[in-house]
Amino acid sequence: MPAGNSNQLSFDLAFRPAMEREDFLVSECNATAVGAVDRFETLSPPILVIVGPAGAGKTHLSEVWRKSSNAVRADASSFDEEAAARMLAAGAGIIEDMPGDTGMRDEGALFHALNAAVQQRIRLLLTSRTPPPAWGLATQDVSTRLRLASVVTIGLPDDALFAALIMKLMADRQMTVAANALRYAVPRLERSFEAAERFVAAVERKSVERRRTVTLGIVREVIAGED
Repeated sequence: MPAGNSNQLSFDLAFRPAMEREDFLVSECNATAVGAVDRFETLSPPILVIVGPAGAGKTHLSEVWRKSSNAVRADASSFDEEAAARMLAAGAGIIEDMPGDTGMRDEGALFHALNAAVQQRIRLLLTSRTPPPAWGLATQDVSTRLRLASVVTIGLPDDALFAALIMKLMADRQMTVAANALRYAVPRLERSFEAAERFVAAVERKSVERRRTVTLGIVREVIAGED
């Protein structure tokens, strides 16, 4: 970092506009998944599976796409023929958390949605912590259709993305954070989008209580309270 800028942090990240005044941050850990969503229209068939651990931003990315595509969202554990029909009518659908905590409620409905993607080119986005072969689906026709899907992975936020995310969340709350406080926080927090949101909310409460800007001392207190 150049001399004289010790209290400023900058990261080489692309900002993607999202709905409701949000920015979706793109870094190495999620660039492949973001690129696949950008190219959704070119996929053949238009079936995309995003695989990654909890907290990696799968739901956030799928929500960005939902708002731009008017896709119908459903959870895998409650997915049924009615949800499949709504996706078909909308021309786009999202099935979250495949294959569901207790397995798919209706594999027949999933087959119909996948078939519509293959034959009628409705766009279908599925998210999961595991790749399709690990889902343990019982219906061979469903497994066959899933083999046609494009599968991409998304990782937990890297240092640059996580730091930029914290700064973005603080900026949304009209807060700024000292560089030394941010450097202290990044390696000590759970590496997930949800953890970043919890941390920033806690820092805001603490800074309001103290009527102070976000300092290293406040950040230390918040992190100590989470241990």
